[in-house]
Amino acid sequence: MNYEGKDLVATGAELVAASALIGEPYGSLSRLPRVLPTPEVEAQVKAFLEQLSPERRQITGAMIAAVANPGRAGTLHYTLGDLEVRRVILAWHPATGHAWTFMFFAETRWHLRLLTPDDLLRVLMEVLQEDTQLRSTPYRCCLNTSSSLLFLGILHLLQAAHLHACLGHVESPISFVPSVLPDVMHEGSTEDFRWPLYFFDKVLPQSVEIMPWAEELAPALADLVAHDLIKPQGEDYALTPAGFAFAAAFRHHLTKIGLRFTGQNDADIETHEALLLVRSPHDLHLIDVGGKESALASLTLENARNLLDGLLRIGPAEAQPAAEPTPASAPAPAPKHTCTVCGARFAADADACPTCGTPVHPESAAASPAPVAAPPHSVKPPPLPPKSAPTPAGPPVCKQCGKPLAKATSKFCGHCGAPVS
Repeated sequence: MNYEGKDLVATGAELVAASALIGEPYGSLSRLPRVLPTPEVEAQVKAFLEQLSPERRQITGAMIAAVANPGRAGTLHYTLGDLEVRRVILAWHPATGHAWTFMFFAETRWHLRLLTPDDLLRVLMEVLQEDTQLRSTPYRCCLNTSSSLLFLGILHLLQAAHLHACLGHVESPISFVPSVLPDVMHEGSTEDFRWPLYFFDKVLPQSVEIMPWAEELAPALADLVAHDLIKPQGEDYALTPAGFAFAAAFRHHLTKIGLRFTGQNDADIETHEALLLVRSPHDLHLIDVGGKESALASLTLENARNLLDGLLRIGPAEAQPAAEPTPASAPAPAPKHTCTVCGARFAADADACPTCGTPVHPESAAASPAPVAAPPHSVKPPPLPPKSAPTPAGPPVCKQCGKPLAKATSKFCGHCGAPVS
């Protein structure tokens, strides 16, 4: 175990020994390797920790605590073309404050360093080539998770058929037989990161190959038809123009990011959110999977920045000062509005968010100042004790078309595709 610049470099056994020496046990989300250190390794790690300066010892202890017992953990994979893939573990612990422990394996040892959300966001936006503008056609919809993963399998099947057609000097097929899709989905164990299906499979909570595709196939196909991504063509199916836009972008993609965050809810049940971002020369597409619900969308670079920024922001809950008693005659505080994009609070009579510039919709600005739900991708600190909340009056509806949403947690309207604010 030693430092190379700002990186703590250690073997798996040394990290396990260090976690025991600082008194941090394995947590349920632990990312420590499952190895046992020898007495010699334990002695070497103890000597290393004792010779560190107090400041360096504190940083070292915080990083090891985050890996041993994270309050929130992440899996980050990204590719640069078809030539290189990088895989990273992210771990957060109250001891690391508002920073993430960034952990990756190189040659025979693990490297750990602290990175702020701004540092990570800068890396991810470089992968997405933020300096090169897009010309995406807007598209977004909310699907069942099995439907969005099956759509990824359909794109995989058509791309493989296209490459075989190129080698045989014949025309590429534009339709597919649905009966072969379960076999495609059951091949997810390969490590070939060049294919988006296999790449995304490595960051999902469970592999697509173990899902019951024999039962999921028919409802997933119907879901994709309903959202205008595929269409029946005799006994086969073909892509619609919206589906072809995804296929073309995935076929010619430049970079891609797979990211999953894992936490625990109040019932100590693991929760997951996984997303795939695929950048092509002119488009940026998203597949976002959370539980049984998922979203497909084409994004602007600003959309992607706001999404990633919301996911990466994390830290200990800040102590709130005790409220001073307000005299009965004191005027009520001015109502405030919450931005549906960045979460900033500002005056209710403002025309746009002063932080990100998002226009304020008149209907949302005129609403009474009731508690506002957090943005769908906001990352929350460790849960606070539950507070009573007013019961909502009636099912939630889409502000764009006025029709009821499928769920209170829906990210997009299933009727018009508008984002739920």
